[in-house]
Amino acid sequence: MPSAETPAWTAPYRLAVAVRLLRARKINLISIFGVMLGVGSIIVVMSVMDGFQVELREMIRGTLSDVIVEFDSTLVQRVDEIRAAVEEVPGVEAAALQLHTVGVIPVKHRGIDGGGQTHMAVRVVGIRPGEEGHVSRVMTHMERARGQQGDPFVIEDDFVPEDMPRVVISRWTAKRLHREVGDRFTLITFEEVHQEGESQFRANSRWVVVSYVYASGNSEFDKLHIYVDGRAGSTGEVFFRTPDATIAELRVKLADYRQADDLRQPIANAVGRYDLNVLDAPRWYVETWEERQANLLKAVNNEKFLLAFVLFFIVVVACFTIFATLTMTVVEKTRDIGVLRALGATPGGILSIFMLNGTLVGTLGAGLGYVLGMLVATNVNPIRGFLRDRFGWEIFPPDIYLFDNIPTHIDHPAVVKFAVGACLSALVFAIIPAVRAARLRPVRALRYE
Repeated sequence: MPSAETPAWTAPYRLAVAVRLLRARKINLISIFGVMLGVGSIIVVMSVMDGFQVELREMIRGTLSDVIVEFDSTLVQRVDEIRAAVEEVPGVEAAALQLHTVGVIPVKHRGIDGGGQTHMAVRVVGIRPGEEGHVSRVMTHMERARGQQGDPFVIEDDFVPEDMPRVVISRWTAKRLHREVGDRFTLITFEEVHQEGESQFRANSRWVVVSYVYASGNSEFDKLHIYVDGRAGSTGEVFFRTPDATIAELRVKLADYRQADDLRQPIANAVGRYDLNVLDAPRWYVETWEERQANLLKAVNNEKFLLAFVLFFIVVVACFTIFATLTMTVVEKTRDIGVLRALGATPGGILSIFMLNGTLVGTLGAGLGYVLGMLVATNVNPIRGFLRDRFGWEIFPPDIYLFDNIPTHIDHPAVVKFAVGACLSALVFAIIPAVRAARLRPVRALRYE
């Protein structure tokens, strides 16, 4: 007979009784299934959300550089000196100039009333192809048409005037405008005009020709950006003649992005040497690509944890089932508890029996949920294909989402934490019934009807 000095969790009979109670009540299977479903759902959802986050970060980073220096367009005349100074900073691999301005594209559409014309706002971005390829993946997104040269702003067409600006538009924009390489369309930009002491902006309408088409994979980015030649003396220079309508940025590529915070100040110092406006605030600003896209990245991250929090309630509901089951078991097994106490079982022994029962339910549920979640997370795309081919259910339409396949990324430490959390939750919900059973007096328990 176990004595009072026997450790509460090591006496063999306690584990045997806990297992017997687990097998005797079939409702425990419902609790195990609930925990399994909760843990499995959390693993699958978290893996998909992590996959979205990883792919989204790579997608955004493909169109942005590691560090972005935005400065006053009046400093563009010294941009070559500024770029050279920034590239001399230890840890910086390359830098490239980008010029930004606002543009409008007239878009004709057909309708019942005969059609009309709308205007699509875009951001006109001037790049230097030789530099841009070293700091971002923008150049790799550009699709070269048959017979085209390596320069995206060179087009072999005898009917295109040499002074007509060449533009690179996205595949989405090309479809919207019904244009392809070699076709022309109207692009409207704005320049500042000073009249009678007042500053006004005047619209300039120009014909441009499509020289390249790109597809970054980010539909929101593709809808807003078109590229022109930002080299001095190029056809795209006409878009940036008004400093007040132009934003200048120096895109910087780092050897190791983890050093971005440490290199921020050295980069700022390199740019600051060329800002002669010492009396006023600096006319430049340094930020990382994560800071520029902070709202989007935070939204995705918050959504991930919000879904995990909501799904964890499935585990909580299953744990309530454990609480209810153990409470009923204590009531039904009151006489048996009295017999065990009469045979020498201690209150700690009775407590450990029911605690073990709840722990076993939580452990089995979490273990099965871990296996189920890992199987589904690693085979989510084959499952998606089966549902689509067998039942016609398209759970991940490519025309709505940014990716052709469902991205997944399994964060194993986080998965283990959720599984352990489910086990601990089951243990917590087993405490009250276990304490109630341990506080039963032997005589009163034996007389219980």
